[in-house]
Amino acid sequence: MLFVVIASSQAVTDIEIDKFLDVCIDSKYHKSKPGPEADVFNKKFHCTPWKGHACCTANTTFNIKEDGALSLYNMHWDQCNTTMSPKCRRYFEMDTCMYECSPYMKPWITVDPNSKKTRKERFTDVPMCKSDCDEWFDACKDDLTCSDNWGNFKTWNWKTGMCKMECKTFKEYFGNPEKFCDKIFNYSWKYTEGKAGEDCMTLWPNGTTNINKEVARKHARRLLTTKSSGSKVAAGLIAVILLEVLAFVC
Repeated sequence: MLFVVIASSQAVTDIEIDKFLDVCIDSKYHKSKPGPEADVFNKKFHCTPWKGHACCTANTTFNIKEDGALSLYNMHWDQCNTTMSPKCRRYFEMDTCMYECSPYMKPWITVDPNSKKTRKERFTDVPMCKSDCDEWFDACKDDLTCSDNWGNFKTWNWKTGMCKMECKTFKEYFGNPEKFCDKIFNYSWKYTEGKAGEDCMTLWPNGTTNINKEVARKHARRLLTTKSSGSKVAAGLIAVILLEVLAFVC
């Protein structure tokens, strides 16, 4: 028998990675492709870390600032006849900004089989830094909620915009930061230890560059390399089969 090994050392390029990441999820308020918002809008562009390269519009971020997720999704953050504390509300604002605006989610995008009106895709298990999760939970632990999973549509009355389970504190429902971060939006986030910008993402990536991009690039490189390797293996197997057939015929 004749066996031939066909291999290639060609690595995934930065251009391929950037092209792979340059997408937005297919959703009601997301742009079809990420890009900057015009300067005329920047005065009301609330989600500032993404204004240079965003999947959201200035109007979307204005709604987040004005009433959280009420105008966007008819979802009340003030629950159980109470007003959400300012420190807790700020974290939900940052979370909503990241969901609506971040263009670096491709490695975690999946089809959403449940949503009928607001989106066709979502992201799952995005590595969120332990420090962000800990601070978010600490800010909200004593606030009241009536859902143990804000991303589960079954726990909400969409006509009233209010969740429909028993009123408890976030601490009573979730217990600890890890469970809170993982489950608050139906496993969109994954509680992750490590350094922001290397091992995990942060809710509010301040600075001249968006450090979350580097996390996405690392995951994208791994996915594209695996895909490329699989294609090369398949091509190699086909070549081996063809050569064996030719050898047999000859």
